[in-house]
Amino acid sequence: MAAALVSFILGQLATITFETAWQELKLVMGVEEEVRKLQKNFEAIQEVLEDAEVKQVVDKCVKRWIDKLKDVAYDMEDVLDEWTTALSKLKADEAESASVPKKKVRLSRLPFNLGGQVVRGYDIGDKIRRINVDLDEIAKEKDRYHFARSEITQPRRLERTTAYVDVSEIKGRNDVRDNIVTKLTSDEGSIQTVSIIGMCGIGKTALAQLVVNHVKGQNSFDDVVWVCVSDFFDQIKIAREILEGLGCGSSRDLISLQGLLDNIAEKVRDRKVFIVFDDVWTEREADWEALRAALQHCKHGIRILVTTRKESVVKVIRSSHVFRLELLSDEVCWEILKSKAFFGRGESECRDLEDVGMRIAKKCKGLALAAKELGSLLRQKRRRVEWERVLNSGFWELEIAEEYIFRPLLLSYYDLPSTIRRCLLYCATFPKDYVMGKDELIVHWKMQGFLNSVDDDSEMELKGEEYFEYLADRSLFQDLERDDYGNIFVGKMHDLVHDCLLFMTKDEIVTKEVDSKETWNLDLVSKRARHSSIKISQPNSFPICINGVEKLRTLITIGESYDVTSEGLKKLFSEAKCLRLLDFQLPKVRKVSEQIQVPEEIGNLIHLRYLTFLSYRSLELPESVCDLRNLEYLNIVNCSKLPKEMEKLINLKYLYTRDCNRLSHYPKGIGRLTSLQRLDRIIARVDCNHTTDFSVGDFENLDMLRGDLWLELEGNWISIEEVERAKLHKKIHLMELRVVFRSNNAGHEMKDNFIKALIPRPNFHIHFFGI
Repeated sequence: MAAALVSFILGQLATITFETAWQELKLVMGVEEEVRKLQKNFEAIQEVLEDAEVKQVVDKCVKRWIDKLKDVAYDMEDVLDEWTTALSKLKADEAESASVPKKKVRLSRLPFNLGGQVVRGYDIGDKIRRINVDLDEIAKEKDRYHFARSEITQPRRLERTTAYVDVSEIKGRNDVRDNIVTKLTSDEGSIQTVSIIGMCGIGKTALAQLVVNHVKGQNSFDDVVWVCVSDFFDQIKIAREILEGLGCGSSRDLISLQGLLDNIAEKVRDRKVFIVFDDVWTEREADWEALRAALQHCKHGIRILVTTRKESVVKVIRSSHVFRLELLSDEVCWEILKSKAFFGRGESECRDLEDVGMRIAKKCKGLALAAKELGSLLRQKRRRVEWERVLNSGFWELEIAEEYIFRPLLLSYYDLPSTIRRCLLYCATFPKDYVMGKDELIVHWKMQGFLNSVDDDSEMELKGEEYFEYLADRSLFQDLERDDYGNIFVGKMHDLVHDCLLFMTKDEIVTKEVDSKETWNLDLVSKRARHSSIKISQPNSFPICINGVEKLRTLITIGESYDVTSEGLKKLFSEAKCLRLLDFQLPKVRKVSEQIQVPEEIGNLIHLRYLTFLSYRSLELPESVCDLRNLEYLNIVNCSKLPKEMEKLINLKYLYTRDCNRLSHYPKGIGRLTSLQRLDRIIARVDCNHTTDFSVGDFENLDMLRGDLWLELEGNWISIEEVERAKLHKKIHLMELRVVFRSNNAGHEMKDNFIKALIPRPNFHIHFFGI
C-alpha cells in the first residue's frame, strides 16, 4: 500500500505545481524549498519501497518504518486535498461574484471557510513544513536497512515440494483424484494437460501427490516426473529437473536450453511420460512454447498435471481438463486437525477436547493447510483453556500465522502490482463473509483515490473492473456469481484471506462486531486507524462515542436493527474530519415515526467523497451538506428534504434517491451539476412557473447522465419549450427512461407532446406510466 500511496502523492505534487494557487502559495516564506525537499525525499523512498514492503513481513523494525511512512504520506495527501478544496471553493465563489468589482488578493493570504474550518496559505505552508520534518527523519532512517533499489523484489518462496506424501494424511479428495487419473490415462493425443486450480492452502499440491501415488501404483507410465515451479519460471532449471526425473543424471553438464531440450525430446520419444508441474505462476505463453515443442516428440503422448492458483495460467498452458478444487467440509477439516492434534494423547484427554476441536475445525473454512497447521499448533497445547484461546482468536492473532498459514498468501499478495495490492488490502475493511458487489467495491476504490492513474471517470470504472477480475483470477475472491454474459458481479473473501489482510494492516484497518444491547462506546484502539467497519448483530444504539477517529477515512456500519442519535453523529462529525467515505446502513429501526436529524457538523467533513444514509425513518439532510465540495457519491433512503443549494456540490457524480418516497420535490440547482453521471430518480416540473423546483428543462446541461432514469413529471400541462430545452435526445449515455405522469389530467395528448419534444434517438428505450 505504501508504494501506491507515495506514487500517488508524487503525481499530485507534480500536478499541483502548475496551479496558479500553488504559485501564490510559494510566496509564503520558504515553502517552495520545502516542497522541493518533500519531493526529493518521497522520490528517494520510492526507489526502495518494493524491497521494504517485502521485508516488513519478517522484520518488525521495517514494518514500523513503513507504518511511519504511511502516516506521513496520508497526512500529506490530506494537506494536498485541503489545498485543492480551498482552491475549488475560491474559484466557485469568484464565479458567483464575477460581476462585483474587487481588488486582487494573494491567495496565499486569503482565508477559506471550509465546513467551519478556516484555511489559509500560511496554514498549508506550516503543515507542509511539519510533515517535511517527519519525512526527512524517515528518509534518513531508511539507509540503516540497506534496502535494494531494484524495481521488483521477490518475497521468500515456499519450501520445495516433492512427489512423496503420506497418503493417509490426505482426506476428502479421493473422488476428484479418481476423476483426474481417469482423464490422464484414457485421453488420446500427443499432449494432454490437466489443471488443478484453487486458492492457496486448499490442497492442490496434496491432491497432485495423491494422483502421483495412484498412477505409480497402477504402473500407468514409464516415467513420472515431479517439477516444483514455485520459483520464477526458469526454463533451463525446469528442463534440467525434467531430465533428472527421466533418469539423466548428466544434465548438469548441459548449459544451453537448446541442448537440454534436445535431450528431453530424445529421452521421451519412445516412452509414456507423466509430468507434474506444481505451483505454476507464469502467465507468459512464451515460457512454455519451447518445452511444449520438445515434448511433442513423444510417440505415446505426454500427460501433464499442473497446479496453480491463477485462472490465467490454465489458458496459457492450454489445459484440456480443469478441476477447480472445492473447499473441504467441516467434517474433513476436523479429521485432518485431530490426526495432528490428538497424536500421543490419551482417550479421556481427547474426549475432553473434542467439542472445542470441532469448533476450531470450522474456523478452517475448508482449507486443508489451515486444518493441518492448527492441528500442529494444538498438539503443543495441553489444557482446554489454551484450545479455547485458539478458538476465540482470529488467524492473524495466532503465533503460527505469519510463518505457516499466511506465507502462501503473501506470495499471492506480492505477485500483484502495487496499485492492486492497495485495492486488495482495502477489502479487509468489510466484515468477514460480506458479499462484495463488484460495482460497489469499484466505487469505494474510486472514492479512496485508488484508481486515479487515469483521469476519465469511465476509464476509472474499466480499470476497477480490471482490478477486480485480476484478483478473482488469482483465487483471492470466492463464491463468485456471474451474469448471463459471464461477467462477475459479486464475490466473497475467504476468512483466511481476510485475516491475512488484517495481519498486514494491523491498526490501520479495524473491524468491530458488537452484540451488546446496551448503549456503548467504541475504541478503535489505535489512532492510526484509517478504515473501519462496525457490524452490529443485536438491537443496539450507534455508539455515543468512538475513540480514535481522528485519522479515519472510512466508516461503514452494518446491522439488522440499531438506532442512531444526533448526539453520536454530532460527536463523530466533529472529530472524524478526515473521512472520505461514510456509509450508514440503518435497516429495521424500532422508532419508525421519529425523524433522523443529521447534524450541521457534517459540513466539517471537507474530504468526504462518499455518503450513504440508508434508513427506514424519515431523514432530512442539513444545508451544510452543500459545503462538501468533494462529494461525488450521495445515496439516501427515506430522505424527506434535500438541501436547497445542491448546485454547490460541483463534483457530485452519483445521486441515488429512488427509495425516498417522502421526497416531494428536487432543488433546481441539480440542473447545474454538470458532472452528474447517475441519477436514478427525479421529480421534475413540466411547466416553467416554479422557479425553485427542478423542471424538465433543467436537464439541459446534464449531458453526462448514463444508465437508467426514473422521471416523475409534476404539473397539469406540458410546456413544449421546456421539454425541448432539456435536450434529452443528446444524453447519449442514457439508455432507458421511465416516465411517470403524476398529474390527474395526464392523457395521451400530454404523452404525445412529450415524445414530440423529446426526439428519442435509436436504441433508446422509453416507457410511460400513469396515462
